[in-house]
Amino acid sequence: MPKIENKIIKTRYIAEALNIFAEENLISPSECDFLINKVDTYIKSNATESFELYSKDVQKSYMDKERILNEHIEFHQLYTITAMQREKTELELEYTIDYSKYSTHPTLILSPDSKIPYKTYKPIDLLKKLFREFNKIKAYHQILINIFDEDMKKYLKLLVKYIYAGKFIKRVKIPLFNGITPLITRPSKLIFWFQEKEHKSEVVEVEENEVLVEYKKPIYGQNGLNAFGEYIDTAFANNVDDLQARVDENSIKIEENTTTKRYISKIRGYIHYDGKELLVDNRIKISEISRHRDLVDDLEDNNIEVVVTQHDTNRDTIKEGVILVSERIHVDGFVGAKSRLEAVTLEIDGATHQDSIQYAKYASVNRHKGTLRCHEGKIKLLEGGVVYATTVDIESSIGGAVYAQDVTIGHVKNNLKVYASNSITVRLVSGEDNLFKINYRDIPILESKIKFIESDLEDLKYKLEEAKRHSLSRVEELKKEIQSLKNEKKAIQNSYKNATITVKEPFRGLNNIVFTIDESHEISYKTDAQFYTPFYLEMKENIITLHPVAKSIVIEE
Repeated sequence: MPKIENKIIKTRYIAEALNIFAEENLISPSECDFLINKVDTYIKSNATESFELYSKDVQKSYMDKERILNEHIEFHQLYTITAMQREKTELELEYTIDYSKYSTHPTLILSPDSKIPYKTYKPIDLLKKLFREFNKIKAYHQILINIFDEDMKKYLKLLVKYIYAGKFIKRVKIPLFNGITPLITRPSKLIFWFQEKEHKSEVVEVEENEVLVEYKKPIYGQNGLNAFGEYIDTAFANNVDDLQARVDENSIKIEENTTTKRYISKIRGYIHYDGKELLVDNRIKISEISRHRDLVDDLEDNNIEVVVTQHDTNRDTIKEGVILVSERIHVDGFVGAKSRLEAVTLEIDGATHQDSIQYAKYASVNRHKGTLRCHEGKIKLLEGGVVYATTVDIESSIGGAVYAQDVTIGHVKNNLKVYASNSITVRLVSGEDNLFKINYRDIPILESKIKFIESDLEDLKYKLEEAKRHSLSRVEELKKEIQSLKNEKKAIQNSYKNATITVKEPFRGLNNIVFTIDESHEISYKTDAQFYTPFYLEMKENIITLHPVAKSIVIEE
């Protein structure tokens, strides 16, 4: 292998320069070494906008630390080094560096296992060699050299005496830099406000514009100067007590002044913090949810989603007793007993337990055994479960009960009860003992709606009487509202008149068709194994006939 040529480099960051030198020469950085040829010290104060080369004796100029603090002095150094491939050296120090909290007084902890060739050097020459090596170590770690290092020189002299006296038998601490330690009037504090909610829930939901984390900056009675030449005050950016995590700028904003720094949610959602990253997401994915994990308090417009995934078919994804509320819930697994899910949009890829209950505006369930209340529902297999809905579409059923205004089913086997107010549409009924019934009174949502309408009518009638006496301009408007509610109530009560039950393929057994007219009258029919055109009612005066089977009843006045 050809000899690697030495290279003269000017740099502030020796470690980075050696990494580049190693890459250029296809060697490891650990195989690199350097010599310091020259050091230029630059200074910046509150009177200058940028760093300027300082040619005077820095040490003498700033012996008075008050001057450093008053003028807000900062330093950095530019090194001219010779980068080279490391050769076997006679001096090899084993050490660690303790920077201290503010890095104002770092110390080098030197191990007695270090290789120090004191037998081949005079004490004065060994001291010079150690001083050069310590400066290399400091410069490599960006600690200022040749200034504020009186204690280092003094301790190195003591170290040399210990070495020649044979007393260097345990670790020793050598101060590297004499900075200025800030005096704290109020210590800094990092507060994770969102964690205050964790006694209630394992997954934390936060509001838009909610303060998630707050960093209260330290208030200094006296500012400071660290070993890297940085001026320490409340605006010091590298304070170790601040949040040490990547912050997602899409979901979190930062508001900062001289005393505090706040991390604030831009959106409503779930907070994610693992020590490395802080973000808010409207979608959270977890493997399973156990009892007492309460996620969200209400169903307001929160635009958030829970995705629960569990690939072990022997385990429930939503475990027994869980109460889970969110705008959107997607369960890729099974829903356990005594659990309750509430969502605007609900999707369950597994099965629901017979003792579970689900509430949703829009629901999609693979296998349903529990109780579902929704506005629109889609179910692949109804397996003994109960459904309350406005409209529901079921691919196949084995038992169960459905209560809805409009019901569509692909394949019905046995023991299914369907109650509807407007329509029941089935492709195939292959089994027996199924009930298909038109009766709005069996639909809880319509019964409740009737009660609300009646209550509203009572209120409006009272307001109408008051308006006739005190505000005639509102009379017509109130009359229209009353008539509208009466029409709505009448449409529900008369829904049987336009209702239909349609089975597209021939029945294969005995099943029951029922149309309820009022609390005292209904027409029922038991089907044979044959094809029927859609069932509907025909009203002529006081005679009501069920078609296509021509079964009639007389409604007496």
